[in-house]
Amino acid sequence: MIPNQACLLKKIGIMDLSRNSFSGTIPHCFHNITFGKINATNLSFPQTHATYTIWYKEETPRYASLLGKFLSGGAMDLAFDNQVKVEFVTKYRSRSYKGGILDYMSGLDLSCNKLTRGIPVELGQLSSIHSLNLSYNQLTGSIPKEFSSLDSIESLDLSHNNLSGEIPSTLIDLNFMAIFNVAYNNLSGKVPEMKNQFGTFENSSYEGNPFLCGPPLENGCSTIVEKSKPKASERKWYQVDPIAFFASFSVSYIIFFSMVVSILYINPYWRQRCFNLIEDLMYWSYFTVLTPLKRLSGQLCLH
Repeated sequence: MIPNQACLLKKIGIMDLSRNSFSGTIPHCFHNITFGKINATNLSFPQTHATYTIWYKEETPRYASLLGKFLSGGAMDLAFDNQVKVEFVTKYRSRSYKGGILDYMSGLDLSCNKLTRGIPVELGQLSSIHSLNLSYNQLTGSIPKEFSSLDSIESLDLSHNNLSGEIPSTLIDLNFMAIFNVAYNNLSGKVPEMKNQFGTFENSSYEGNPFLCGPPLENGCSTIVEKSKPKASERKWYQVDPIAFFASFSVSYIIFFSMVVSILYINPYWRQRCFNLIEDLMYWSYFTVLTPLKRLSGQLCLH
């Protein structure tokens, strides 16, 4: 697990904990970490020194030991006179940086681990962070709406997880976001409108989510709705709602009966015709049904 003591770190430029075997959840206290440009008036981090990265990777044992010393309660001095080259992954590119340029870079990379459960909404308070990479984990739940407060974010990668729900439409207000990737999750609903930076994102940013719809995807939202509803021709008689059927039948019968009674009451001609018809039916029933039955019963008695 990522220890909560990591939340005590301050003045961090880039924190890279990727490609490890961290499990469990992302600490909710990560928003307490100060990312971004170092204040030039801070005497603990003079402007003449480089901004250093906290690494916890097998490929960089030097920084792993430093972080381990800090987490175990020891002091850790990050003010080195030598400029250290740092590899920073953002916007799908991995490049090395050193010197004062790192003062203007900030990022959190937790990719390629085994982190589970939901994304802490508190990460939305990292308003000065430029890159956030949570890809290739086992994160679940929805994308926090609080991510719309990441005002400085340029690269947001949430791909290859188990996230569900809709993509918050408020993310279109992130004017500096050049990279957005939520591919290969379980997201659904309509993709945010192609406005501002979202107008530059292609299909590859959303692929692997079969229930997402809308431009730039090929799936139209109306198509998905139609697929979810059975066609009228495919429905069977036993799929008819019995309550609706009997209700409509009863209403129709009452209306028909009321109309017949009204016509017979108002129009004497049709009333007389109706009585004559009933009388004819009674005579017909007597001679065609009752008379043969009487003859048949008489013959049976003789035998």
